[in-house]
Amino acid sequence: MTPQDRALIMVYESVKHRLPFGFETFAEALKDYDIVPLTESGRVIGGVLAKGNEVHIGYGVKPKGSIRPHLKMTLGVMLDKYGYVVTAVMADNKSGLRFCERLGFVKLGEENGTIKLRCDRSNYS
Repeated sequence: MTPQDRALIMVYESVKHRLPFGFETFAEALKDYDIVPLTESGRVIGGVLAKGNEVHIGYGVKPKGSIRPHLKMTLGVMLDKYGYVVTAVMADNKSGLRFCERLGFVKLGEENGTIKLRCDRSNYS
């Protein structure tokens, strides 16, 4: 199993309780995304999924330390390339929304129970 495969599993683990389908459908839906494994002490604990300027992150194992270095590196590269990044959070995921807002994402709107967010250099923390 590659680190990218493991990262995809970790991201799935972080959201599976919110999904009405299994891992195979999840993996198929994300087949065009770049998967960046997030590691701690040499072990994959999560991943960043990126497609163009769209980004999603998930951890199957809660990191012992801050995850900000992982995100700063990945988001910084994407912000340099695209000028802004977008993501989406399920409306009932209040902790996910707060997390994105702490990173500098601002709410664009809500549709079908999903909140769309955007972050650019002016509010990236």
